This record gives sequence, structure tokens and C-alpha cells, in this order.
Amino acid sequence: MKYKSLGVIGPGNHFQNKIKPIIKSKNFFKIEGFLKKKKINKKIFYSEKDFFKKKFDFVYIACPNELHEKYIIKSLNSGYNVICEKPFLTRSKNLKKIIKLSEKKKKLIFECFMYVYHPVFSYVKKIIKKRKYGAIKHVVSNFKFPSLNKNNNKYFKKLGNGFFFDAAVYPISLENYLFKFKIKPKILHENFKKEVDLRGHTFLDSNFVRRFYFWGEGQKYSNNLTIFFKNGSLFVDKFFSKAKNEKISIEIKTKGRSYFKQFKECDQFEKMFEVIKKNYNKNFFLRKNRELIHRHYKLLDLIRSS
Repeated sequence: MKYKSLGVIGPGNHFQNKIKPIIKSKNFFKIEGFLKKKKINKKIFYSEKDFFKKKFDFVYIACPNELHEKYIIKSLNSGYNVICEKPFLTRSKNLKKIIKLSEKKKKLIFECFMYVYHPVFSYVKKIIKKRKYGAIKHVVSNFKFPSLNKNNNKYFKKLGNGFFFDAAVYPISLENYLFKFKIKPKILHENFKKEVDLRGHTFLDSNFVRRFYFWGEGQKYSNNLTIFFKNGSLFVDKFFSKAKNEKISIEIKTKGRSYFKQFKECDQFEKMFEVIKKNYNKNFFLRKNRELIHRHYKLLDLIRSS
């Protein structure tokens, strides 16, 4: 079997500790190059100039958020399929250009919302689709965590550009992956800001459904989803981010009773790469991911301008 080659841009701690071991243990790709600002004396580390001369099948973009757009465009122009950590972009000014470039080159653009590939997500989506507990009345979701090291990229506008794009994008992505309400929402968006967005909340209201999304740093860790239906509710802790092979359960309340649905251990990153490798060159998958990215960042623009 011929493995697909992978170049990595900006391999930080997340890539080294979580992504790289999965790629190597499951043979998803063969890592053939890392981009570093300064060329060093190791065979697979390259300067930017040399990196983009290589013939990779894929690139994995893991550099500071503000550099994503630059390297997405350079990667597509070099003929690479692009896998990018969220946020895909921190502004949508060149979004149309990137989508058209992806179409022209017939290459994948993919944003890593790994939680979508865990079985618990599929189960929740099935409950919603079948209206098992009636119509959705309102939704509450959190992605909050304590303050990080003061030197973290996200505290600097030129590197990470804040926690809206690091944290708020998780609960807001539910609008794209889970609900897909067709009516333009009424929006209330408030945040606490210094140099960058630190924490805040986003309220959306449409289709008679209210969604309450809370996010940011400097708070007690909280990473969950609650959906209230006409005839019950469900709660999932660790909905977005999970430890490797952590057991996850859904608590469902209906008709005055509570019960739990337990899920087997599952690595959502591993599942994500399986899907990418299986479908990256199929037209439906290319179109689907372009559409997901387009919808998501148009909504983020709408929220930030409200």
C-alpha cells in the first residue's frame, strides 16, 4: 500500500502530543516534512521556501491562528490537500478566493472539528432528526476553561487573535453541523475584551428555538451540550473535547425519569482521519467541506458584527 505524504506547518504541542502519534500508529499518512521559520540540520525540517517546493499529498496546518489563511492559500497553490486546525480563518475577507482556489485545484479544504466524528454526535443528531422527544425548545452549550499561560499565542492579536476563534467556534459550530436552522437568527453577542476577545456569550433565536452559547478563558472548565425538547432533555458532558478513549455518556430525561446511554471508548481524532483518507478525492466530500466552511464563517461574521 502506498501511503499519502504529509507536510506539517507549525507542529506545536497539540500536533506533537495528540495528532502525530495517531498518524504514525495508524499509518494514515507518511510525514515527510515540517515547516520551520529557520532551516535546521534535520532532513525533514524545511524553511518556508523549500517546504513549498515539496510534492506533498496533504498538509496539516497547526501554526498560530493568524497565519492559517496565508498557509492555506500557499498550500492550495502548491497542489496540496489542506487539513487545518480550527479556526480555519480569523477573518472571511478571502473566503471566496480560498473556496474558488480549492475548486480550481480540485483539492480538499478541511477544518478539524473532530467532535463530529464521535459516535455520541451521531446519536444526538439521530434523536433530533427523528424528533424522538418532540421539537427542540432551546439549547445551552459551553466551552470554557481557566486562564492559560500569559505568553500563549491566543492572548496576542498578531498570533492567536483571541478566544472567540479558539473557544466560541465550538458551540457556534453546532449551528452548522447539528441544527442547520434555515431562518436568519436574531443575535445577541457580548464579550469581554482587552487586546483580544477573552470570554463572552452568544444568543441566537430562530425557528422558535433559542440557543445560548457561553465561551472563553478565565472560567471553570466546562465543555458540554444540553438540549431541551418538548418532551424531555439530554445532556452530554465533554461533548466537544475528550481525552483519548474516554468513556462518554448521554443523560436523557423524559416523563419524569432519567437514564444514561453509555458509549464505548473511541478516539474522535482517529475517526476523523479515517473519514478524510477514505473520502478526500470524492467530489461530494470536497463540496460538502467547502459548504461547511463557507456557512460557518459567514455566521461568525454575522455574530461578530451584531
